[in-house]
Amino acid sequence: MFSYPTPRRLLSSSASSAAADFWRLLRSNYGRPSLDRILSLSPSRTHLTASVVESVLRQSAAAPDDDDRSQALRFFVWAGLQPRLRHSTAAYAAASDALLLHRRPHCLSQLLDSYRADASPVCTKTFNILLNLCRHANLPEEAVALLRRMPEFDCRPDTSSYNAAIRILGDSGRGATVAALLKEMEVDGLIPDMVTYVSAVRALSASGQIEVARSLLGQMRSSGCVPNVVVYSALLDGACAHRNLQSAIEILGEMENTSSCAPNAVSYTCLIKCLCENGQLDEALGIFDRMEKRGCSPNQTTVRTLVDGFCAREHLVGAQELVDRVSSEGKVSTEDCYSVFVVCLLRIKDVERAEKVLWGMLEKGVRPNAMACNSLMRELCGQMRFPDAYNWLLRMEDKGLDCIDSDVYSSLLQGVCHEGHLVEAVRVGAKVVEKEICLQEDSADSIVKVFDRYGEHALAAQIMRLKQPRNDCH
Repeated sequence: MFSYPTPRRLLSSSASSAAADFWRLLRSNYGRPSLDRILSLSPSRTHLTASVVESVLRQSAAAPDDDDRSQALRFFVWAGLQPRLRHSTAAYAAASDALLLHRRPHCLSQLLDSYRADASPVCTKTFNILLNLCRHANLPEEAVALLRRMPEFDCRPDTSSYNAAIRILGDSGRGATVAALLKEMEVDGLIPDMVTYVSAVRALSASGQIEVARSLLGQMRSSGCVPNVVVYSALLDGACAHRNLQSAIEILGEMENTSSCAPNAVSYTCLIKCLCENGQLDEALGIFDRMEKRGCSPNQTTVRTLVDGFCAREHLVGAQELVDRVSSEGKVSTEDCYSVFVVCLLRIKDVERAEKVLWGMLEKGVRPNAMACNSLMRELCGQMRFPDAYNWLLRMEDKGLDCIDSDVYSSLLQGVCHEGHLVEAVRVGAKVVEKEICLQEDSADSIVKVFDRYGEHALAAQIMRLKQPRNDCH
């Protein structure tokens, strides 16, 4: 069912009456060539607002007939052409959903056909409204088709038309088509604006055409558009995504030399991740040092990216040194630094070292975060080391940590029950009951059998109340 991204507003009586009137006109004038004129002559036109348009769309969404949605599409376009109303981004998104455009893309060309058959006037703004609908319905082919049909109605694309099409194509990774549209703009004598350039750079970078995207920077400056951090970030993201490390390093250098586009922690981390994945750990560490020297503090994601890179290549000494260094500098908390180290060690299945790091944290009064604790517990349960997992649970509780997730408790309880560790099972079972953790039906049944067998009938009954059907347990 169609829903709106903003809370429903109560319509005033006049607005409600206007919405009802427009809906009546749409349903009673299907196929009539003068529909737009009928709408314009309606007394309700003076009450046309975004709320009225929203109400009409809602009614079309509830209607079973596609003809009603086609009429609502024509109404939406007509409303957008009225001087007192301008559709918002939310309105386009809502209309796209209500009209089921992702399932009915053909209705756009059908609307144009009906305009031509009716000899109804069509302007560039009409096409721009349809192009914006295409964007929210993710219809790149239809957007290009709309541009190609504009001359058919003696319309000429303007910058807004191309901007809408370029953004759609960029979102769907069609960089080559974006480059072609930019050339068309040049031939048509249209000057790209900031929106054009940002959308084009994003699209070209995302499709790996980094040098083509970089060449637009000079055009931007010539057009009076100063490249900003959004443009450079798109270039950097694209270069890293396509492993174009040389370009990525050059782009980062340009950012560092442009005061208005200084790279932030996200920018540096993007390149660090790319270098780590390429096995260039020394270069990644060099970017990290460069980042700190320029006064840009690393965040937890930066540390995790670098530590993960070292661990993946089994350079554990380097990872330890980095964690010690960052922790001592205080730019990322000791808790976060060592928790990240634990998680990264578990990713490479070095459980023994991960346990040592976590134990060292607890001994020093450093509280590991929930991810580190749960990651270790899940790994131990996955290795069927249930007594060890139980002992870790006790240690964490002793240190005042209460961060273990429901699924871990469930796995641990099932494991200690299955292996016959009754003392441990009773204590974990009591925790599960206290926290009211739901259990999958098959798990609960097997756990209850164990408790009943050993005379723990009261606990078995409490566990039974936590039993949930498989699809209801989260």
